[in-house]
Parts: sequence; structure tokens; C-alpha cells
Amino acid sequence: MIKRLLFLLLLALAACNAPTPTPTLTLTPTPTRTQPPPLPQITSHTLDRATLGRYEALEFTLALDAEYTNPFDAREVTLDGTFTAPNGETMIVPGFWDAKSAWRLRFTPWAEGEWHYALTVTDPRGISAPAEGAFTVTPSELHGWLLPGNQVDPAYSAHYLAHHDGTPFYGVGHGEALNILNDGFDAEDGVRLFDNMKAAGENYTVWWPFYTNSPVNGGFDKYNVGNVGLIDTIVRDAEKEGIYLVFTLWDHPNLRDETHAWADGKWSANGFSKLVDLPGFFTDPEAWAWQENLYRYTIARWGYSPAIASWMTVSEINGTNAYDQLNPWHEKVNAYFQTHDPYRHPTTASMSGDIDWPEGFAVMDIPQVHLYGFDIKLGAVRAAATTADWTTRMFAGYEKPNWVGEFGIGGDGLYPELLHNAIWAALASGAAMTPAEWNGGGFWSYMTPDMYADIQRFSQFVADLPLVQWNPAPVALTASDPQVRGWGMAGTEGGVLWVQDFSLEDQPIEEVRANVTLRTGVTLEISGLPAGAYTLTPYDPWQGTFLPAFDITCADTCSLPLPDFQSDLALKLVKK
Repeated sequence: MIKRLLFLLLLALAACNAPTPTPTLTLTPTPTRTQPPPLPQITSHTLDRATLGRYEALEFTLALDAEYTNPFDAREVTLDGTFTAPNGETMIVPGFWDAKSAWRLRFTPWAEGEWHYALTVTDPRGISAPAEGAFTVTPSELHGWLLPGNQVDPAYSAHYLAHHDGTPFYGVGHGEALNILNDGFDAEDGVRLFDNMKAAGENYTVWWPFYTNSPVNGGFDKYNVGNVGLIDTIVRDAEKEGIYLVFTLWDHPNLRDETHAWADGKWSANGFSKLVDLPGFFTDPEAWAWQENLYRYTIARWGYSPAIASWMTVSEINGTNAYDQLNPWHEKVNAYFQTHDPYRHPTTASMSGDIDWPEGFAVMDIPQVHLYGFDIKLGAVRAAATTADWTTRMFAGYEKPNWVGEFGIGGDGLYPELLHNAIWAALASGAAMTPAEWNGGGFWSYMTPDMYADIQRFSQFVADLPLVQWNPAPVALTASDPQVRGWGMAGTEGGVLWVQDFSLEDQPIEEVRANVTLRTGVTLEISGLPAGAYTLTPYDPWQGTFLPAFDITCADTCSLPLPDFQSDLALKLVKK
């Protein structure tokens, strides 16, 4: 027992005298701090002027420090400007690479006073600090871009167009889609076609800029510097001359190949053909991404201009290879412009001749039809009924401006009578613009002096006809003479009537011209005219003269004695 205790005592002493183990120290390395990549920068920017008139255009020129390989791809780089009006309202506007040497941004202010701007660039690293400044807007005589009337003033008609400042607009013009420069251009006179149009009282034309001067005729991802520059020139001259352009994105030949029933188009010259086959243009996600780039560029480069009457997203879509993608693709393109255009220019599109398109009309801002079903020998007088029928259908079916976007026959044989009857019938049945008679040279010929003279007489009649303010609806007309028919539109403040001698309908044009009858003692019964007293001013559409005015009083219906007339007669009604 004593030995065991001594043994344990010795073990305890040994443990007390053992060396203390040295602790192990584990060091955690301090993480290296990485600097975030520098944000893009706007290194310089200049304005073309610090003071400008209301609805005039301002252009910025910028230099950027940004990372991108393709300035036309908005997935890599975007330039945007935020503009703040004197009342605090803001608008965000895209900028663009000019395809040559600089970034640019164009903006059109709508209010007088001091405006402020903040410009930013975005690349994969993030968004830059804003480049800021101010400019001053002074009064001007300009009226701004076009909109459906009820978007300008809730009291205005949704069936007609008005300028942004509220000034009424009635479109008078024709289609010159391929030939805007046919009459020439020079630095002093600009586009000579616009001079001819102004002399005739016209204010709009249909244009296919991508047919002759497409930005993408060399490739889908790099825009043609000469073509975009020429489009600039034409748009600016249209601004100067007061001409509004129905700016067509896709004309049907650009989206058609040799397999289509209409025969070969221009698909092989379309830069998108280097990216996808033609069916893929309508369905492929990458093709859509590059379409979005093109549409953004179009809005940025030309959307600033009040001269853009509307975007025609596609002309005669059934003349393309869209096939089963026709409605889905159109709706997507239409929605892009409605969503991304800060000025909200109206959209329109079309099928080819004499076709109803309810799916398209439902989404676009300005429904339109194309009318080419006129008998090449007998269609001059009947053009009135055909045009009025389609116009009446569109007016009744859609609370939107409507329009015959193309019509006509080859050659000049039925002109100016066919033009005359179509434009007057369209006015009296609710169209927002005159039917656009198609001109293309060759088979389709060009506007003749007689056609311009007829347009000029029409423009004189509508010059002070504020239909968008009057908010008219159709009225029914019944003539005491069974060979006379008519159409009319009237609201509480006034309206317009047009009657036509149709006794020579479906007769050769030689008979129509040789057998003009003087219609006498015709009485017109009007149903649906708002009750009240009116001053009526008759107008001879062939002579361009106003006849003596007279007064009538109407309840729900009224009788109107017409002055003697030949061929047709227009009347302007103004509430007393």
C-alpha cells in the first residue's frame, strides 16, 4: 500500500515538471479587395443651340467612354436622355450612333420655358453619372406632331387627328412611296416633290424609305451611313415644308422571297438574310433582338420629328412570307412602337387590296385598307361607293382614325375622276385623311396636273373644317332624285355633306365625261343631324368655288333644297 502511494506521488511530480506545449497559431489571410470596374462616362456633350422654339428639334453630340463592340446593339450599349419640362413632366428619349463619327440624341420640346436634361450611357458595367444642363424654349408658330384627337383633348373625336397643341388636322395627300426624290433635290429647294405638294395644298405622303434606302441593306448589325443620312435629309426637309410622312418600316418586297405567290421580292438584299432564313425572321429570338435594335434606332434617329405622321410597321403583310406568323409578328412590332416611342406617333399597317383585317385593326392606332378592285374601264364613278363603304365600316367598327392607305388603277385613263370621287366620298363618310392614290411610275404613272388641281380644290374646302373638334357621326342622306346619292358627317357644331350624280356609274369614262347632266330642284332629306339652326355653304368641287350660303333649321330630320349642280356637290354645315 505504501509503495502504491509513493508511485502515484512520483507520477504527479513528473507531470508538474513536464514542459508546457507551445500552442499552434493559425493565421487567416486577409482577403484582397478588388476594385469594381469603372462605370461608363459621357466625356463631352454639346447642344446645337441653347434656345429654340417650341416644337423645334434640339440635337446633342456626345463622346462616350463605354465598353462595347457594336454601337448598334442595345444589349451592349445605350444612350438615353431624361428631359424635364417647366411643369415637371419628364420624357425619356433614346440616343443613337450616327454610323459615322459620333453619338447623337435628338429631342423636340413641347412647352415654353426652361427645360432640364440628364444624359446617361449604359454598358455591361452599369450606368454612368448623368451629364446635365438646361436650355430655353420660346414661342413658335409650329403645332407639333400628330395624335388621335382624344389623346390630345378628351372632348375631341377619336376618329380624327390633331396636332399635339390641339390644332385640328385633316390629311390631304397621296402615296409617293418609292419616288420622293423622283423630281429631284437640291440644297436650296430641298425635295421638289414637297414643293409640288404644298402648291396643291397637300400635307402628307406615304413613304417607303427602307425600299430604296434601307439602313440594313448591307447587314443586320451595321447600318448604312449613306442611307440613314439621306433619310435624315428627307425628314428634315419635310419638317421645313410642313409635310407629314407615313414612315414605312417594312414594305412587303423586303420580306418576300421567290416562294411567295406574288413572286420574288427583295429578301436577299435585306441584311437580316445574313442572320436567319426568311421564316426565322418572324420567329427567331436573335432575329427579334436585332429587330428591336433597328426599331429603337428608328425611333431615336427620326421619331423626334413632328414630320413623322405615323409608323407604318408593315405594308401589305399578306404580300410577305409571314404566313401563320402574320398576326403574332405584327402585334409584336406594333406593340414595340406603341411602348417605346416617347412621342407616341400613331401606328398603322395594312393587308393588300379590299381585305378586312380585324386582328390588325384591333391593335394598330389607324386602321387602313387598300383598294385596287376598280374596273380599269368603268370604275371612276363607282369609286365613291366603294371608298365610302370601306370607310363607313372602319368608322363604325373602331373608335380610331381610319384611312384608305392605297388605292388606284394603272395608267391615267380614269383620272382625275377616280381620284376626285374617292377623296370626297372618304371625307363625307368619316376618313381622317384622303385616300392615298398610288404613284410609282411606269404602270402606275404619276400625279398629273389635273390630279393636283383636283386635290387643291379639295384642300381649299377642308382648310378650316375642324372635324376633330366637332366630333361628328354619320348622318343619312336621301335625295328626291333617284340618280343622286350622298354621305355626311355631322356633330353638334357642324359637319360636311357630299352628294353625287351616279347615273353614269359603270359607264366608260368617255360617256362619263360627255354626258354631264345639270341636276336641278333636288331636295335632300337628312336624318340624324343634331337639332338646331345651321348655316350651309355649298361648294362646287370641280370649279373650286363656294356658292351663296343659306340657313336651315333641323329637328331630328330636315329637308335641304340643293342648288343646281353637275356631277357632285359638297356642303359645309356650321351650327348657328
